[in-house]
Amino acid sequence: MDDPFKKFLQGLAPFDESELDESDLLFSQAVIKKNCYYLKAGHYSERIAYVKSGLLRSYFESNGKETTTFFATQGTIAVDLHSFIQRIPSKESIQALEETEVSYIERKTLYALYEGNWKWQQVGRLLMEHYFVESEERTIRLQSKSAHDLYEYFVQQHPDIVKLTSLSYIASYLGMTPETLSRIRKYR
Repeated sequence: MDDPFKKFLQGLAPFDESELDESDLLFSQAVIKKNCYYLKAGHYSERIAYVKSGLLRSYFESNGKETTTFFATQGTIAVDLHSFIQRIPSKESIQALEETEVSYIERKTLYALYEGNWKWQQVGRLLMEHYFVESEERTIRLQSKSAHDLYEYFVQQHPDIVKLTSLSYIASYLGMTPETLSRIRKYR
């Protein structure tokens, strides 16, 4: 396993080098070309990926309109959690906004690790806790902050995404129209 990924895992559980070296064989590497998909809506989310480099966008379509739900940047996890856990077809697509390198593990392999090692169970639990808290905080922000404050928070937290992606994707993530975002940026 590469060092940033090892550090990521060791930040979640007290793995020693030999444990990480053994599990290295269970992870596969992939490069997702720009505009290609890691996951398409309607398919099952059967793997979870650590983003080594690049940028992914999760989104769903409704009434011909795309709504961005998540950006996965270097050092984060990419998965449609609902599909992954519930074993149902994904409602979201995950697309590369630039060439993206990932290290991924298949669902059945990860669940076997959970069964055989408490440290992997801890990794799973802490990741779920993180995603739950992040989701709850985002919901509260979307319902309590002004459009201007939402954008300012996003710029502070994700300056790299602002530079790398379309304003329409950011606007949909923030629950506003591209026109509203343009006005905010104009008076910033």
